[in-house]
Amino acid sequence: MPLTDKDAIPDIVSKFDTTGKVVEEILSQTKTAPQMQDWSEMDRTEMSFGEQLYWWLQSSRFEMLIICLLCANIFWMALELQISGSFTAFETHLVPSPSFPQETKPVLNEMLQIGDIIFSGLFLLEVSIRIVCLGKQFWKVWLNYADLAVSLVSAVEVISTLLVMPVSPVLVRILRLGKLARVIRLISMGSVLQSLQLLLKSLMSSIDMLFWSFCLLAFLQCVAGLVVSTLCREYLADDTVDAELRDQVFRYFGTFTRTFLTMFEVLFANWGPPCRVLVENISEWFALFFLFYRCVIGFAVLNVVGAVFIQQTLKTAHSDEELAYRQKEKEIQAYTRKVRKLFQSMDDSGDGALNLEEFSKLVTSPKLSFWMSQLELEYHDLLSLFEFLDDGDGQITLAEFIEGSARFRGGAKALDIWRLETKVEVLFEEMLNLMHTEDPEVSSYVQRAFTHSAYSHMKSALRRAEPKG
Repeated sequence: MPLTDKDAIPDIVSKFDTTGKVVEEILSQTKTAPQMQDWSEMDRTEMSFGEQLYWWLQSSRFEMLIICLLCANIFWMALELQISGSFTAFETHLVPSPSFPQETKPVLNEMLQIGDIIFSGLFLLEVSIRIVCLGKQFWKVWLNYADLAVSLVSAVEVISTLLVMPVSPVLVRILRLGKLARVIRLISMGSVLQSLQLLLKSLMSSIDMLFWSFCLLAFLQCVAGLVVSTLCREYLADDTVDAELRDQVFRYFGTFTRTFLTMFEVLFANWGPPCRVLVENISEWFALFFLFYRCVIGFAVLNVVGAVFIQQTLKTAHSDEELAYRQKEKEIQAYTRKVRKLFQSMDDSGDGALNLEEFSKLVTSPKLSFWMSQLELEYHDLLSLFEFLDDGDGQITLAEFIEGSARFRGGAKALDIWRLETKVEVLFEEMLNLMHTEDPEVSSYVQRAFTHSAYSHMKSALRRAEPKG
């Protein structure tokens, strides 16, 4: 006996809802990206001291603390150089009076020495703690070797100064300059200094291009310098010319090294003095040469090289997966803040939920409508949008609003279309199975309805559902 519409429709709907839930569950699993497991506050309280210390050494707070310590150390070294240079200039009679009173020199020197001891001790302690806590992981990063070497060099420099060891002053200065290598530590701090990471990655990826650009510029400078130096050779060998004038030309174009340095000065620095020396002493035709050189090399070539570097930087930024992930994470956080602010502006009651009356402000308020369009949440059917965001209780909470806004943002995605097609296929399959009948007329009608459909597997399902003779 054939099924009536009254019998078939509830069964179709119930089976479709059940299958739809399964599809939604599968889709939610495919949408969820693997994320790094973070320790919550409760987990941290349950960890031992060593585990907490290990976690803290890997955190961004520790990296920010080290950055502040590095900046303070550089500032201290600059202050030390300023004070020692001021007293040296006064003792060598280069300045009439020092920047600091002469009687404060012993106190200042002792203060600077104590500061060096403190900074060296802190960095050595930090490296020792990381070696103990990180274990083998510490030795897997090559920058840690440089950090350890700098800390040991700083300790040797401080010990040699305190014990007044017979060490060469040149070696002491080299050891002090070695402390500046701590700045290399900034390279490994990617979670805090993302812009610095992008800059360093761009430079590393453009090393080949930088080398060949330098070769091109050096070749052009060499050729141009040889031309200018050859044209000046006769003038420099002429004894009838005043020696002072020839000396002016010789200082810029007398030898190849002087000429090569002058051409780089013409390209990157003040090109007026070398040009004036040749124009005023030899010939005014050199003005045309320098104008042509500056326009072609100084403008065209350098701009092309700079454009290629910018292109390489953008290419590196787009191809870096870690940087793209962090940028996407920032965009999601910024979008969530905007959606939360929009929700709070509509929540007049302040109960953390929107009813239909409060939600209707999206239509009556031009400002909120424009805000929705900026968030890519344009929707003309207010009641349908409310039903989509609501879970059935007649109110929209903040979590529902944020989740729904992220889902409805922008146009339909490939995943949304695939979800719709999957549900339609499931519905068609259930309809074919439930419309099984022994009536030849009805069976023929169903067959004709799906003859021209694009779902070949559904036709096979229909054939399987047909009665056997």
